[in-house]
Amino acid sequence: MGNKESPARKNEQSEELQNSATAHSDDNGAIAAAASLPKAVPSADIDKVASIKSKKMKGKKIIYSLNVTLSCTEDGSKRERELGLTWVPETIAELQDEVQDQFNIPVFDQKLTFGPTTLGSKESIQSYSLRSGDSITVEYTTEADVAVMLETVTFLQKTLTFLESVEPQLHLFPISPELQTLLQTEIDVTQLDAFRNAYHSAKSPKRQIADALLYIKAGGLNLLQRLHSAILRIPLKLMPLHVQLLEFGMCQMMWTLSSHTETEAAVLKELKLDNIVQSLFRVTLLPNATISPPRNPYTESLGDIQLEVTNNLIITSTGCLSCVLEYESPNIQIDLASNPKFLEQIEGALQSLPASFRHSYLLAMSLLAALAYNLDTHRYLCKPHVIQSIIRTWKNADPTPENNATRGESIYLNFTTQYLQINELMEQFLSEADANEIHTHEVELGYVLNKYIPYLRVAYMPYHAKKTVQACCSDPRYRNLQMMCIETHVLFFQVILIGERERKRMVDQGLMDYVVCLPSVLPAGSRAQKRAKDLVAMLGKEMHLQPPSLNTMARAKLAATHFGLDRVLKAPVQELLSEVY
Repeated sequence: MGNKESPARKNEQSEELQNSATAHSDDNGAIAAAASLPKAVPSADIDKVASIKSKKMKGKKIIYSLNVTLSCTEDGSKRERELGLTWVPETIAELQDEVQDQFNIPVFDQKLTFGPTTLGSKESIQSYSLRSGDSITVEYTTEADVAVMLETVTFLQKTLTFLESVEPQLHLFPISPELQTLLQTEIDVTQLDAFRNAYHSAKSPKRQIADALLYIKAGGLNLLQRLHSAILRIPLKLMPLHVQLLEFGMCQMMWTLSSHTETEAAVLKELKLDNIVQSLFRVTLLPNATISPPRNPYTESLGDIQLEVTNNLIITSTGCLSCVLEYESPNIQIDLASNPKFLEQIEGALQSLPASFRHSYLLAMSLLAALAYNLDTHRYLCKPHVIQSIIRTWKNADPTPENNATRGESIYLNFTTQYLQINELMEQFLSEADANEIHTHEVELGYVLNKYIPYLRVAYMPYHAKKTVQACCSDPRYRNLQMMCIETHVLFFQVILIGERERKRMVDQGLMDYVVCLPSVLPAGSRAQKRAKDLVAMLGKEMHLQPPSLNTMARAKLAATHFGLDRVLKAPVQELLSEVY
């Protein structure tokens, strides 16, 4: 659980990298740049932005102005402002651009009304007889950090143009002193830090989503992919540190942008999955060994700096993949699970020495868990060497709360061999795990999870529906393991549904009724059923629960006994019943 990157962890990685750079005195300008990354860029609210715009407009003649009521649907607040222009707009779209520019409200989140009339963005100002001095209302959900997001897009465009112009020279060694200077001046990695800080200092998740969507709609995601492709054409062994920092920043931004359900469609449309995988493959990870980046003449004197950048590159690329694999896109999961080199790299991450690769096994476990929720990947994942890697990692990992949930989820894919070892580990986990303790720790780390159906899918997976394990279904040890896997996922819901935001999301996704039905579909008297009853009792204290409809109860029963959750969510009940009776 918690396979989303936490804001606290992202900032921690950034600060660690800066501190490491500061500790090494060197003439290399890239190190100086890394050490001078700003600690925080506060997000401006509407009042501050309006004040700044007012000062900029001072001395310029306002020839067109509107009285604007800014109405926030999130908190119910209303504020009166003046929208002053030094030119006369012709379309509503131009007006919306100015509202975004002057009040930090993204165009896609604006609803403009003039009296009782909603203003269409494709219409002209004249068609509504909208004159200077009139009053309009702008309804919106949240502001965004417009300046930083658009500045980041501009930075990516400039950097891409520059890098493409000098790429042939970067394949030669050594590069000229003039080019080294250009790299330091033209690739301003502080802009990436400004993006991260603006995003993580946002006052609410909705503002983070607004920042991400604004950046994507401004073309930032497309530029990000193109710039990443250009960087990957340069071998790591010939890459100056400044360009390595840029690649790390690309993966970190992709991790951020892929962390929201609201950005899923855009990420799937623009994503070049192979780019993220190539960054993960920059260094081969070997079990029980430290990371060993290729010898690089530009950075070999930097010692820990080079290792830290490489560590963070692998961590961020793995984190990004773990988010993308939660998308409802089976082809992505199959493509990765069927790639032997990819699985070898994940095994290496599972068993890398903790001193050299912090948090590697947690991210690798999360990634394997995300792969495992697609049944068609099991034939690739259920290989003895993969399972043994997980068991060794489980036994060696620290039994701290933040490890528990991820370890519990990932162990699910070990259902073909090693029954006794896995049963013993699962038994230990379930006896020690405390939902409140795990929840408290995840809140502290800032973990966010947006999709719940993969976890509910496991709780409803029928005994005989696992295509890959038909041969061992009669083994009582397997049955015991399956029930512990289901109990682990009920525990997962005990953890996340402590949070009010998560309960609301579960209702919005139409899944809460299926959580409420769990006690009635799990085997009577089992520990999983008891845990499910405790879960429903907790929910009853925290929110007003309505009994599920008969239709939902029938679907839940059919999911647990015959079809699994995905089928019953899509097919008519009558069709399902006709196959059973």
